[in-house]
Amino acid sequence: MQKHLKEIIRILWLKRLPFVAYRLPCEQEMKILVQLSATVELFNIYDIETVSGFVMAPFECVQTKKAYILKPDLTFNSSTGFSEVEKLPSLSNQKESNMLSNHIWSKEIYLQKAHEAIKELKKNKMQKLVLSRIVEKELKGPFKPDAAFALLNERYEHSFNYICHLPAIGSWIGATPETFLRIHNSVTEIVSLAGTKPVDNINWTLKERREQAIVTDFISHELNKLGIVDYQIEGPETVIAGNVAHLSSKFTMASNSLKGKASKLISSLHPTPAVCGLPKIEAFKKILQLEDQNRKFYTGFLGPWKIDGQSDLFVNLRCAEFNNSKLHIFVGGGLTSSSKAESEWEETIHKSRTLLSVTENF
Repeated sequence: MQKHLKEIIRILWLKRLPFVAYRLPCEQEMKILVQLSATVELFNIYDIETVSGFVMAPFECVQTKKAYILKPDLTFNSSTGFSEVEKLPSLSNQKESNMLSNHIWSKEIYLQKAHEAIKELKKNKMQKLVLSRIVEKELKGPFKPDAAFALLNERYEHSFNYICHLPAIGSWIGATPETFLRIHNSVTEIVSLAGTKPVDNINWTLKERREQAIVTDFISHELNKLGIVDYQIEGPETVIAGNVAHLSSKFTMASNSLKGKASKLISSLHPTPAVCGLPKIEAFKKILQLEDQNRKFYTGFLGPWKIDGQSDLFVNLRCAEFNNSKLHIFVGGGLTSSSKAESEWEETIHKSRTLLSVTENF
C-alpha cells in the first residue's frame, strides 16, 4: 500500500473523522472516503436507489430495514497527496464508541448451542442454520489501523478489504470473499458462496455441496420472484479466501433488468442462507434465540454504492470490531442436519485466522 495512503489513514484515525479505506478484489487501487461531519446517517434500505456513499448495513436490517451511509465529502486515492488531510478539523471531542462489549462463548457453550441447532435441523424444521461466535484478542500495544489495513492487502488479494471508523457506532476491519451485489455499467453480478475447507485439505463432501446449492437455489428463487429471469449461472467452482476455500457460483445479468428493482432485490436477498439459514425468517428467529452476542455489522452487507458510476456491495465476513486495546473477531459456519459440532468449531477457528494473522504483531 502506498506510504501516503497509510499516513492518511493514521491521521484520520487520530482526528476521529468518519472514514473508510477499501480495496476491491484483485485490484491495486485503494480509496479512502472521508465524511466531514460526525453523524453517520441511517436510511431505509428501500430508499437505497436514492443515496450515494459507503453503505454499512447491520445483520438486523432484515428486521429494521435500516442501514448507515457514510457520505464521501472527500476522496483520496494513490494519485492524491495527504497535506490537506492535516488541515482538516479534528472531531476528537465527539462521542466515541470505544468499549467493545459482547458475549464471548467458551468451546463448551458453542458445542452446546451447535448440538441444539443440529437437533432442530434433524427435525426438518429448517434446511440450514448459521451459528456464529466471537473470538476476542487482547492487543500487545495500541492498534495501528494503517499498518493492519496495509498487511490485509498484502496477504489477501482476492477479497474485498476495508477498514472504517464510524464515531459513536464503532470501528471495523475486514477481508470478505463474498460478493452480495455488483453493478458495473451494463453488467450486474451476484455470488452464491458457501461451504468451507482448509486450503490444505480441499475435498468437497455432499454436506458442503448441499450447503452451497441451498444458497444458489435461494438466489434463483428470489430473482425469479422479481421477474428477473434472463440471467446466467457459472459454477460451482472452488475459490480461495486466505487460509480457507469455498464453493462459489456466479450469477450475471444485464443491469437494465434491475431498473427500479434494486432495493427490492437487496431486501429479498439479505440475509442469504450462507449467513443466516433457510427458511430465512425461521432461521433468523432461531439465531436470535441461540446467539447471546450482537452480530452488529457481521453478516450484514457493505461497500461503495453509486460511486464513480458503479456499485459494489459485499457480505461482511472475516471481519472484526476493534478499539485501541482489543479486537472482536466474528466467525460462523453453516449447520445442516449432517453437521458435526466439533468440526464446525474447528471451521470457526480456521476462519478467525484471516484476521488473527494480521494482528499478531499488535
